[in-house]
Amino acid sequence: MQTKTVLASLLFAAIGTQAAPSVHARQADSIPLNIYEGDGCNRGPPITTANVPTDGSCFAFSPILSSQTDSARIDAAGSLPAGCTLTIFNTNNCSPNGNNVPIRSTGNCATFGAGNPLDPFIRAARVSGTC
Repeated sequence: MQTKTVLASLLFAAIGTQAAPSVHARQADSIPLNIYEGDGCNRGPPITTANVPTDGSCFAFSPILSSQTDSARIDAAGSLPAGCTLTIFNTNNCSPNGNNVPIRSTGNCATFGAGNPLDPFIRAARVSGTC
């Protein structure tokens, strides 16, 4: 009888560990990134706000033809969790071979600069770290 009880306990323990795997919850689903014209995030209101997903995928923007997209800033207080980095790219596929600038805190303007010899326009963003 004890053998059956021990085997049943082991079986239920094995099933229990497979039934509920641990899931690491993200702190935020997306990070609001304001995109500005010029090289200082100070030429009026943002051109647009992109909600960059925190799943680590490359988030490419549709071409913004109305203005140059040289700079970006996370303006919403508390929207960039500790340990989370948002990187802007001048390529649609977040290639590290192009121009890229990491943003590690809210309120800091990241820019490629209007006179940058590489393509200065922000075309994509990716989030990394514990977001």
